[in-house]
Amino acid sequence: MALALIAVAILAFLTSFGASGQGNAASADSPMQLPRILLGIWMVLGLLCTVMAGFLAPKGRAGSYRVCRVALFAVILSAVSLGILFLGYLIPVTLGLGAMLLCLGERQPLRFALTLLILGPGLWALFHHGLGLRLPLLISGGVF
Repeated sequence: MALALIAVAILAFLTSFGASGQGNAASADSPMQLPRILLGIWMVLGLLCTVMAGFLAPKGRAGSYRVCRVALFAVILSAVSLGILFLGYLIPVTLGLGAMLLCLGERQPLRFALTLLILGPGLWALFHHGLGLRLPLLISGGVF
């Protein structure tokens, strides 16, 4: 399963260059930079899932539970990176962060809310307005 996740991530990463017409993933002028970074994280998580399943996972239910959490995290990242293309930044990232925090076991409401605000719209505002780096639109349709 982990190898399939890695293959899909590599395929999506490679096709992202052809779709935007730009070949520089490190360029701050590309709105595809964030989805490519997320796909890169997805590939690393797939590799970690493979290593955990093959070498580090304890036998039994606990090991398979951890591997499933890593795989679920990779699936959430893929949904966020695809959602950014169609919905803008705010909705997929905020919902994705919430799902990732739940996946990681975060249950304290204050930390949960602060993380969503800081890493969701707060991070977009920092990059877009503070640092002047182009990210995908906050909400699709040119609202912001």
